[in-house]
Amino acid sequence: MTPEEITRKLGEVGLVNPLQSVAVGAIAYAGAFLMAIVAVVLSVVAIVVTGLGNPVDSALESVDMDQAEAGSGVGLLIRLPFQLVAMATFGSFDVDGTIEGVSFGAGLRVLPFGITLVMVLLAFYGGRFVQKRQRAGLVGIWTTSVLTGFGVALFTVLSAFILAERVPAEAGASISLHAAGFDTFFGAFALITLSLALGRLTVRARRSWWPLVADLPAAFKLAVSHALIVTVLGLCGVTIVSTIQALIDGETPPMIYVLLLLPLIGGHVLSFVTGLDMLSAATANIDGAGALSYLMDGMNGTERATMFSLPWYTWLGGLLLGGLALLLASLLWQHQRRIVPHHVVSLGVSWIALPAAYFLGGLVLLVLSQASVAAQLSGGGFFFGDMRIGASVGLAAWTPLLAMMAGVIVELLSRFVAPFLTPFLPSAALSWFRRPLAPAAASVTSGAVGAAGASSAVGPAGSGPLTYSAPLAGAAPDGGFSLAPSAQGIPTDINADGVVEAGTVSAQHAGQAQAHEAVPTSADGTAAAGRYATVPIGATAGALSFAGAAGAAGAAGAAGAGGAGGAAGADGSTAEPGAAGNSTGKITAAAASLSPRTRKLVLAGAVVVGAGIVLVIGLIVTFVVLSNTVFSPEKRVEAYLGAVQAGDAEQALEIAAPNVPTAQQALLTNDIAGAAENRISDFEIVGSEESGSKSATVTAKVTQDGVTTTRTYRVDRSGRTAVVFPDWTMAETEYATLALVIPDGAATLLVNGQEVAVSDLDTSEGYYAPAAVLPGQYTVTLPESSELVAAVESVAYVSADPDDWYELYAAPGYSLSESGMEEVQTQVDALLDECATSTEESPDGCPFRAYAYGVVEDSGSWTIDSYPTVEVEESDEGWYFGSSSSAGAATYSYQKEGWGSDDEPTDETDESSFSVSGTVTVGEDGTVAVEFDDGWW
Repeated sequence: MTPEEITRKLGEVGLVNPLQSVAVGAIAYAGAFLMAIVAVVLSVVAIVVTGLGNPVDSALESVDMDQAEAGSGVGLLIRLPFQLVAMATFGSFDVDGTIEGVSFGAGLRVLPFGITLVMVLLAFYGGRFVQKRQRAGLVGIWTTSVLTGFGVALFTVLSAFILAERVPAEAGASISLHAAGFDTFFGAFALITLSLALGRLTVRARRSWWPLVADLPAAFKLAVSHALIVTVLGLCGVTIVSTIQALIDGETPPMIYVLLLLPLIGGHVLSFVTGLDMLSAATANIDGAGALSYLMDGMNGTERATMFSLPWYTWLGGLLLGGLALLLASLLWQHQRRIVPHHVVSLGVSWIALPAAYFLGGLVLLVLSQASVAAQLSGGGFFFGDMRIGASVGLAAWTPLLAMMAGVIVELLSRFVAPFLTPFLPSAALSWFRRPLAPAAASVTSGAVGAAGASSAVGPAGSGPLTYSAPLAGAAPDGGFSLAPSAQGIPTDINADGVVEAGTVSAQHAGQAQAHEAVPTSADGTAAAGRYATVPIGATAGALSFAGAAGAAGAAGAAGAGGAGGAAGADGSTAEPGAAGNSTGKITAAAASLSPRTRKLVLAGAVVVGAGIVLVIGLIVTFVVLSNTVFSPEKRVEAYLGAVQAGDAEQALEIAAPNVPTAQQALLTNDIAGAAENRISDFEIVGSEESGSKSATVTAKVTQDGVTTTRTYRVDRSGRTAVVFPDWTMAETEYATLALVIPDGAATLLVNGQEVAVSDLDTSEGYYAPAAVLPGQYTVTLPESSELVAAVESVAYVSADPDDWYELYAAPGYSLSESGMEEVQTQVDALLDECATSTEESPDGCPFRAYAYGVVEDSGSWTIDSYPTVEVEESDEGWYFGSSSSAGAATYSYQKEGWGSDDEPTDETDESSFSVSGTVTVGEDGTVAVEFDDGWW
């Protein structure tokens, strides 16, 4: 067989030369590679902007490696894009190595969506380009697509493996970094094969049943448009707010880094913005096994955050954006929407297309949001053994269900709300959304039909193909009339029998064909518009009747012929569905109007549905607003700090009681705390982080005496209040402890002017009593009891910062008044006088003594020559007096026995100076008592 014969035989079964498809695959990979280079350059710029310096040098310095050992920067720049392209096809960037018999590995799985998007779009539109120039059947399309996908996948894996980053190491060690693997191969194969094949299939003629399922591709396009609208508007809002705040704070706007990294994290931005706006949750999971599990105690588990974890103005804006996006999507979905009426498949698809597309879109969001890292070590010996650690972030698993609910809401809004809003909008506002591959209306091109003179009638939709009884004017030499592609790019032919069918457009008749509107056709040779006529959604059955001509009566217009399939005039006018002919051959549209009763029912239903939607949204917003304001953990902390600021200790105790005995809460009263000076003057809740759904950590800035302190409080969920709202309880809160030093004999203390019985305090510690207090200044003193003593107050300042809660104590006491000092001197003199009544040379308990020997019994007497002047001082254990600076003098007179028995006693005297010391005790009634110390003076 000759090459021409082989080509013809292959063409008969739909096979074509695969080189053009392979070229598209190469272009798709090249485009992805260039995008990877752009991503690397922008990432370097982002790193430089942050001030981290050269990222390559920083990375090498962290492993103590010279840059020359790891290769030049140019080599790294060449190798890295190949790895990024491999990661863009769902590959994992892995680090594998062995050091002294210990194997380790780590993997990073992140989808650089910008690179993936470029590869897919180039393959898709390249497939369309090839199919328009190289018509192929289904076998040829899938064969060439599979071959191209296999080639691109093989090249992706091999290039990533060959150009792996080899890190030099010592003998007995090897380390390599690459993204080659089975996941990379199958990912690249699936992306290229499906994108290329789908691109080629979109150019082929549609089957006759295409109008029945035309909503499906449009639904996927709307889901993508919806996600893009939410993401773009959300990013614009976040960019404006964050940029203004950053400029006010004198910082670099953070969105600059996001925009620079968009080729790498664009998929995550799209998925998280869209998912969170649909009320889904972002999840973070971390787990470990082996020795790492023990070392990570407390870090394992899953954390979730929703849009309501953000500041209130952020989630409120997100709710408004979500509602606006749903309404806009419904308007786009309702615009120029047509279905085949009275057909169960078409009606079923019209209801399930959007929820199904949104559900699959939710699955795509799950994939795009995933980012994970894992590391493992094996052969670590008896102590370490095999270890593993993994961490991942992404959207919650129920995201597709929420997306499906969004699709249902859009479908309902498009049917019951959008028709009332569309008339008030300019057509240009919605015309940008075009339904892909949508069939045209059920109409017949009248120019050709009218020239033919007559046509055979076709029954209602679904009864058969549209045929003509006579050859068409302008027929081609081969008996057929070739038409130009339709508006959707679908080639159509009308053969010599008058049947509209698929076929190659005859170039020699292109000029004639362009004068006529192409009729959408199917691959099986049936006119799609003739077999399944479509009407705007919501139209009645009367809209399908062709009143322009009665097929049964055989009536025809003056210039043409009319049938059940349509009617045309000699001037080339077109019969639309529901059109009627007149004597001039013109076709007039028969308006399909609703009866007044039906209008009222539709309006009432729309009002009820709209009111229900508004009510549900209002209830949801009210619940969310109240849950995040009035019934939020932040509000609990606000109530506590507000009580502390107001000195309402009883309210503070009710909200958050200290974990101390009741006796240590004696100072937590409104009278004492309210009278405290220098309480906190202001506070601000600056953050809240929920740990699951059971507890939250609230951060607040507290200002006291001009000093701001950051405090954290844990709040636990304890059930519900008002049936539906969460009830939060503050966990054990740390209070400052003030040590009260109690003087001997004191029965009452005055704290901020309020009496506190010592018996109500916790005196188990001995000479001091610990007491819990709120931040502020506390004045502690003793009650005034007599003119002899004056109470001495002790002031303690309790800071709001726990770091300043060391050595907090108050030591109240008494000081002697002038009368008290005189009383002490008087009592000392009286004690000395009492001592002077003794006949002993060394009276017990007295401060003076004489050095006398041979004293005749009871012959001695004391005389106080001068009294010492005492001074009173206070110590930790009370008061004491002394006369070190002014001693006293006393004379001892006595008779001394003679040397012999016959000798008479002689009179003797002994003068001495002395000092006194002792303690001063103040009784509860204010009396003063002094006592000499025991010992020698």
